[in-house]
Amino acid sequence: MLVFGTQMHIATFLFICIEAIILFYLVIYRMARPDDTATTLNIFLIVLLLIYNITGGLLPDPDLPGSYFVQESIAYGTGFITPCYFPYYVFKGFRLEKMKFHALKGVYLFLVVPYILFVLVFFITGDINAAKNILIIPVLYALWVLYAVWRSIRFKYSIQTNNKRSMEEIIVLFISLAPWVGLPFIAYFNLSQSVEAITTNTGFLLLLALHLKRNIQQIKEEHFRLIESEKNLQSWNERLQEEVGKRTKELEKISAEEKLIKNCKLYSLTNRETQIAQLVCKGLTYKQIAETLFIAERTVTKHAQNIFEKASVNNKLELCKKLENIQTLIQIQ
Repeated sequence: MLVFGTQMHIATFLFICIEAIILFYLVIYRMARPDDTATTLNIFLIVLLLIYNITGGLLPDPDLPGSYFVQESIAYGTGFITPCYFPYYVFKGFRLEKMKFHALKGVYLFLVVPYILFVLVFFITGDINAAKNILIIPVLYALWVLYAVWRSIRFKYSIQTNNKRSMEEIIVLFISLAPWVGLPFIAYFNLSQSVEAITTNTGFLLLLALHLKRNIQQIKEEHFRLIESEKNLQSWNERLQEEVGKRTKELEKISAEEKLIKNCKLYSLTNRETQIAQLVCKGLTYKQIAETLFIAERTVTKHAQNIFEKASVNNKLELCKKLENIQTLIQIQ
């Protein structure tokens, strides 16, 4: 079933609509998160699929401009170019380090060069079927890439390919590659456009789904780590405030003691009298002061009388007030 009076099958058209919606969503998401490189990979994949489906669905068509040779070259060209992106996509998107050769060099040697040969043979002979014999090269190369993907996943998971995550990658990547292996056969035997569209698009969309799933999981993990960091930061801030308060009180205490000692010097108190004045302002009794300084209580009383005379006060409360130890004064009261 064709649409709009063109050579495009309805199945191809449906895939184009689905991929256009996905592309629209990815572009909006990319604009919201400009630093998300994973989304950029997905956008390129969807764009290539759209170009592949549009050219493969519309060409060749005698009602469209361009010779038969040009139209077929374009249609087959997108069929070569789209698989070129696959090794780079899995290399970057799934961090398969062992795919580096195929991502950066292999596709040029075994896909771009064969496509050039395909066009040359087609141009020289004028026979598309003769040019299709070149398709054996991408088929063999696709089998090599399948093996490389398997090795890359083993290396990534340290040869532990029995865990759920690695098995998921192996299954999805192999299913996604299968259409690429089968694409030359579909083209060679001139199978229907619907078979080609369903086979190729299903595999690549499955690959996209896995990558999006991994990306969503990564975003969730980052979100949970952010929440945990905020909790830790809040707890750390509370502990910091407690520590600051504690240190502040200690500094205030030290400052008050320094001020008291300074005032004692103003009244010409001796070192022993200064010690006793400090303890008096801390609220200790004469007996407690005597035990603290290891002297007789009578001696403490005599020193206290001397302190009162020098400071011109009559009791402990007046002494503390005069030495400006207001906090201790409140405690004594």
